[in-house]
Amino acid sequence: METSSATYQQQAYQYIKEQIFSVGLKPGEYITDSQIASNLNISRTPVREAFHRLENEGLLTYEARKGWKVYVLSLKDIHEIFDLKLVIEGMTARKAAECQNEELCAELKRIIQKMEYSGKTEDLVTWTEADNRLHDIIFEMADNQRALNIIHNLNDQWHRLRVGFVARTGRKEQSIIEHQLFVESILRGDGEAAEQYMVVHLARVRDELVNLLVNLVLPFVDKGV
Repeated sequence: METSSATYQQQAYQYIKEQIFSVGLKPGEYITDSQIASNLNISRTPVREAFHRLENEGLLTYEARKGWKVYVLSLKDIHEIFDLKLVIEGMTARKAAECQNEELCAELKRIIQKMEYSGKTEDLVTWTEADNRLHDIIFEMADNQRALNIIHNLNDQWHRLRVGFVARTGRKEQSIIEHQLFVESILRGDGEAAEQYMVVHLARVRDELVNLLVNLVLPFVDKGV
């Protein structure tokens, strides 16, 4: 029974998360355990457990007398997310430059080349996958799983905006240049430069994202993003 319950909880968790990421469940939309349980043909108990898990990850919020609601991102949230990303990922890039693992270094080279190629071919899906993998490799090189877990959670919180942001702003080309700078610094063992270039990259992403939201998105939505 415990195994079955855990499986249903994971099923509900994954389903709700995917619906949030794809905006099948919109920012500010209220959802109920009975609604999700009916969609998945499971009981309400594992759904409630999934709700609490998603609340802990910042993807759902609970309001008294109203119920569960899909999280809404504010500009303050964006700044808080990137304040943490700058510190953690900057530190991680510095630490990764100390890595002597030849296989990880070789994979980092391969992935940055994949990003460069996908940028030229306008393949946004492959570019995003390569971008994700590149940052994961850097965490592996830094040997810090806790930092990786934190960053994955933070990235989940602004996931809805990410693909549209990159596509709309045409950021791929500039992002590749920024990635090349901190990757090259890591591979030559220059931790200070790697940290600086990573921080500059993330700060530019934050500033361009905030500018996009302030000027083109937030004036036209009621509930946030």
